[in-house]
Amino acid sequence: MKRAAPFAALLLGLAALAVSPAHAQFGRNQVVTRDFEWKVVSTEHFDIHYYEESAPMVPFAARVLESSYARLSRTLRTDFKGARKPFFLYGSANEMQQSSIVDAGDGTGGITEPFKDRFLVYHDGSRRWLDTVASHELAHVFQFHVLISGFWKSAQILKTIVYPLWFMEGMAEWSTKGLDETAGEVLMRDAATSKTLIPLWKLEHFSHLKPHQVRLAYESGASALEFIESQYGEGRVERMLKLFDSKFESGAVLQDVTGLDVFAFDRRWREYLEERYAAQVRRERLQEPAVYGRVLTTAHDRNIPESNSSPVPLPGRKAVAYLSTRDGFPPALMLLDLSSGKTRTLLDLEPRIETVELGRFADLSRVLAASPDGRRLAFTGKRNHRDSLYLYDLETRRLERVPLPGLSDATQPAFSPDGRSVALAGMKEALTDLWLLDLSTRRLRRLTEDPQDDQTPSFSPDGRSIVYTSEAEVEGDAMPYQRRLRRLDLFSGMSEELSALRGAARDPVVSPDGRRVLFALEKDGSQDLHELELATGRVERLTRTVGAAYTPAYAPDGSIAFASLRGGSVQLYAGNRADFLSEPVLRGKPAPAAPTRSPATVSVSTTPLFGSERAFRDSFGSDLFLPAFFYSSNGGFFWTSYWQGSDMLGIHQAQGLMTYASGEGYVDYQAAYQYSRWRPRFVFQSMGTVYNRGLDTSKGWNSNESAHTQAATMAYPLDRFQRVELTAAAVTDRYNDVNNGERIVNDARIAAAAYVRDTVKGRYLVATGGSRLRLGYLESPRVLGGNFIYRTASVYASKYVPTGGLSAFALRGFAVQSVGPQTPQYALGGFSSVRGYGYSTVTDVGSRMALGTAEWRFPLWGNLDYYMWYMFPDFYFKAVSAAVFTDAGYAWDTSSQLEGARWRDVRHSYGAGLRLHVFILQLFPLVVHFDYARRTTTPGGVFYVYLGPMF
Repeated sequence: MKRAAPFAALLLGLAALAVSPAHAQFGRNQVVTRDFEWKVVSTEHFDIHYYEESAPMVPFAARVLESSYARLSRTLRTDFKGARKPFFLYGSANEMQQSSIVDAGDGTGGITEPFKDRFLVYHDGSRRWLDTVASHELAHVFQFHVLISGFWKSAQILKTIVYPLWFMEGMAEWSTKGLDETAGEVLMRDAATSKTLIPLWKLEHFSHLKPHQVRLAYESGASALEFIESQYGEGRVERMLKLFDSKFESGAVLQDVTGLDVFAFDRRWREYLEERYAAQVRRERLQEPAVYGRVLTTAHDRNIPESNSSPVPLPGRKAVAYLSTRDGFPPALMLLDLSSGKTRTLLDLEPRIETVELGRFADLSRVLAASPDGRRLAFTGKRNHRDSLYLYDLETRRLERVPLPGLSDATQPAFSPDGRSVALAGMKEALTDLWLLDLSTRRLRRLTEDPQDDQTPSFSPDGRSIVYTSEAEVEGDAMPYQRRLRRLDLFSGMSEELSALRGAARDPVVSPDGRRVLFALEKDGSQDLHELELATGRVERLTRTVGAAYTPAYAPDGSIAFASLRGGSVQLYAGNRADFLSEPVLRGKPAPAAPTRSPATVSVSTTPLFGSERAFRDSFGSDLFLPAFFYSSNGGFFWTSYWQGSDMLGIHQAQGLMTYASGEGYVDYQAAYQYSRWRPRFVFQSMGTVYNRGLDTSKGWNSNESAHTQAATMAYPLDRFQRVELTAAAVTDRYNDVNNGERIVNDARIAAAAYVRDTVKGRYLVATGGSRLRLGYLESPRVLGGNFIYRTASVYASKYVPTGGLSAFALRGFAVQSVGPQTPQYALGGFSSVRGYGYSTVTDVGSRMALGTAEWRFPLWGNLDYYMWYMFPDFYFKAVSAAVFTDAGYAWDTSSQLEGARWRDVRHSYGAGLRLHVFILQLFPLVVHFDYARRTTTPGGVFYVYLGPMF
C-alpha cells in the first residue's frame, strides 16, 4: 500500500517560505513608519475619525460630508436611517498609504469598503480635492447602503463583483458634478475627437485597462449617466441603482431604463459625444497642439497611452529635460537633445525612489526644475512614505537626496536665480504652503502660512519675489473652488493678488525678463495656456487646444514649451511666441486690494458637531461568513465554510476555513491571524487534515492519518522593495495502518529566514524591467521532540532587460542545497523547471539542484482587444506574445556527483511558446502558456499548456 502524505505537503509548503521560487512570494511591501492616535467626533450622519495632523480639516470635512449627504439623499431618495457611517480622514497621501484598514496604493485618493461601511480619504492641501474625493466616496457609501442590505450581508457583498464599474464609479463621479468638471471634460473631448472612447461594455471592470485609462473610464461612466438623465428623464440614475439590487447584468438594467441593450445604448451614447464635441471644436475654434509648436516627443507605443510632462529647457544647452511614463511607473527622468532630436534616459528612478507624482490624476503639475546654470535638476520623490528633494547632477550623473523634515508632503520645486536655494510646496499640519530650502545649510523656512492651498512657486529673475497660485473659495459661482495668481515679496513677506481672472490658474512661470507670467488656466471644460503682463494686468489666451495644455515653460530664447493631451497620451511641444494666440481675456489689473502679510494664520470654517471629541475605541466583528453544505447517499454529509473578521482599524485580521465530509471521515481546517499595527507584520497560522478512510472494507483494511501545522511569521519591510521574513513552525504527522499495526509519527520543528527583493516593473501586462531576488535558509533540528531533520539553503533570482516596447529579455536562476537524514528531494523536470523533461520523483532528482533560464519575450498582437462577451464567464483577450527560450539544470546528491558531472548529465532544452493574455470577467488576469521544449541531451520533447507566469 502506498499511503498519501499530507505531512509532506504541509512540510513542503513551509519549506517554500525559505526556498521556493514561486512567483507569488514576491511583491511590493507596505511600510508603516508611524502609529495613529485616532479620535472621533460625530455629525448627524457620520463618525469622523482623525488624528493630530488631520485635525485642522475636521470642521471642513464635516461641512462637506453633511452637504453631500443632503444632496445625495435627495437625489437617490434614501437615507442612512439613523445610522452614522465611519469616516477616516488622513492628513496626507503618505499617511493614508500606511493604513491598516485597506491597502491604499499610489494614485488612490479614497477608498470605500462594504464590510464595515467604512470610507477613508486623505487631504492634499486643496479643499477642492477634499470636497471632491469625500463626495465621490460618499456616493459609494450610498451605493452599498442600497445594494448590500437585508438578510445575510456576506452574500450581498459577493454581488459587488458583478456590478459594472462604469456605473459604480461613473455614478460617484457624476455625483461630484460642479466640483471637478474640467479634467473630465478634457478627457472625454479628447477621446471623442480622437476615436479613443472605450465602449461601456468593455468597462464592466477596469483591471484590463492600459496606463492612463482609468480616469477616462471613470469619466466615461459619469458621461453615460449624464446622458441618461438628460435624454431619458431625471431620476433614472436612482432607478438604475435600485434595479441593480435585483438585476446583476448592466444590459438588463439599461433595457429597463432606456429600452436599449448595452450595445445599442453604447452606440447612441458614443455617437452623441462625437457629435457634441465635434460641434464644440468648430464653435470654439479648437486646434491640434501641433498648430502652436512642433512636437518634441512621440508615442513609444501608439497602442499604450503615456505621459510626458514638466518640460524644462536647460540654460546653456540645446536640450529639454522632462518626466516620462514611456517605460511605466514611476516616471523616468529624460533628456531630449534639440539639435539631434535624440532622447535618452537620464535616470530610471526605481528602486532608489518609489514614486514621483506628476500631479493629482489628470491634473498634471510642474514637478521638475533646472538650476540657472543648467547643470542640476530638482524634483521631489517618495521613499518609505517620506518626501525628499532629489538633485541630479547632469555632469557627474550623481543623484543626491535632501530630506525635508517636518513636511508630510512636498512637491513642485523651483530654483532661485542664484541657484543657492529651492522653493517648493510643502504640507505641514494639513496646510500646504510655500517653503524655502537653503541648499548649503539644508534649513527650511516657511514662506506662507494660510488655510489656502499654495502651489507651484516661480522666482522672479531678480530673486526678490515668488509668483505662485493659491486656492480661493468663490461663493455662488458654478466653479466654487478657483486658483488665483499671487506674488510674494521675499523681503517684506507681503503677498498680493496679481489677477482676479476666473478659473484655476496653474503652474505659473515668470519670463526671463520678469515682465510676464505664463500659466495654464482651467475653467469651463478647457485648460489652456495664458500669459499675464505684470505691468498692466493684461491677460491673453495663447492656445485653444482640443485636449488640454499643461506645465508651460519659457525657453532661454523666448520660445514656449508645453505638454498637451491628445489621443489619450500627453506629449511635449515647443514653438515661438509668434506661433501662439494673443486673445485678450482680461484687459487690466483688478481693483487694488490691501496686500496681506505672510505668514499669517487664518481660522478655518466650522460646522456644528454632535457631541465632544472622544478617544477612539476599537471593536472586533465578522466581515464575511460563507457556508456551503449538501448531503448525498454515497458520500454522506459535506460541509465547508469560510469566515473572516477584523477590527475597525484593520490591525487585527482573522480568517478561517473548515471542511468536513462524513463519508470519508475527512476534516480539513485552516486558520490565520494577522497583526498589522507596526512596521513588522505578524501572521499566525494553524492548518491541518484528519483523514479516516476505509480502503477495503471487505478485508477490514483501513487506515487513518492526520497532519497539523502551527506557524508564526514576521515580515519586516526594509522599504517598499525589500523585506526580511522570519518563520517558526511545528509540523506533526501521524499515520496508523489499522490492518498491520504500522504507526508512523513525524515531527518537524522548523526555523526559516528569507531576504526578498522585488523591483520588477512593466508598462502593461508583462514585466519589462527590474529584478527579483530571494535568499532563503530553513532548518529542522532535533529539538522539542523533532525527528524530521534537515536544513536547506537556496537562492532565486530573475532579471528583466527591456528590449523595446513590451519585449524583454528574461533571465532566471535557482539553486538549492539540502542536507540531513530526511532532506527533501527536488525534481528537475516539469514546466516550472527544465522544460522538455517530464516531472519525476525517481529520475533527475536530488537534494541539490541548480537551473537557469534565458527567455526572450516579445508581442505578436499587442492590441488584440477581443471580448468574448456572449458566454459566462466572459473572456477578454488582450494580447498574444511569443517567447523563445532555453533551460538548463542539474540535480545531484553528493559532491562527487557534481565533480564528475559532464555535459551529457546536464538537462538542457530549447523551445518556443505563445502566451495568451486574458481577463476573466474583465477583472481577473490570466496568462495561458503554450510551450514546446526540445531536449538536447536526449531525443524528444514535451508540449506544455499551463496557467500563470512561470517567472
